[in-house]
Amino acid sequence: MPGSREFVPWYMKPDIVKGYEGWYEGKYKRADDLEKRVLSVMIAQFDKPKSIIEIGSGTSHFTRWLSSLGHEATGADLSPFMVRQSKTLWPSGSLLNAKSSNLPFESNSFDLAIFVTCFEYMPDPVGVLREAARVARRGVVMGLMNAWSLPTMRRKFQMVFGKNDYYLNAHFYSVLEMKGLTKKAFGENASLVKWRTTLFPKPMHLERDSGNPFGAFLGVAIKKKVYS
Repeated sequence: MPGSREFVPWYMKPDIVKGYEGWYEGKYKRADDLEKRVLSVMIAQFDKPKSIIEIGSGTSHFTRWLSSLGHEATGADLSPFMVRQSKTLWPSGSLLNAKSSNLPFESNSFDLAIFVTCFEYMPDPVGVLREAARVARRGVVMGLMNAWSLPTMRRKFQMVFGKNDYYLNAHFYSVLEMKGLTKKAFGENASLVKWRTTLFPKPMHLERDSGNPFGAFLGVAIKKKVYS
């Protein structure tokens, strides 16, 4: 169980962290390409953001991608093993070990904050969203493992039978839940302005990114209504 002494989340296991980056070039290459497409749509909802912090940056895979697009990208992650691995992959990058609920930056230090398949593991979603919006003056982009999808149903089924412990401490979100969470965190001060999903089963022949709410990857853009 997540609360037991024996439970160690996968991102705190050096052996898993060491091989994590390889997933993007292997069986998850298609997913990586489609996820970046949706994230680009979400980022485009903001007026050409220059500086972006990725919260829960892992091995800095997406932080490096943001940098390659010309953004001033910073990565922050709770796991010291992830940060250490990131620095081997991006020696010149801006990377730090930090909690998502207590970022060591002044308010409005960045134009935008982004999460990519990590928010699911954060135990205080409202507090984390508020902290992200504190350091990012325009708003927040999120890439999530969609609760309303076949892969998520499969993960939950596997966990019931003890076959998949990667998600024991994860909470999966739907677009409906994200709208409610945005309202709870910000009231009228911010709103979820756009969402899209991607990663549909190939036999379904659906669009690569769509307003259909059942794709495996959910992207959302949360825009602050007033920023300085």
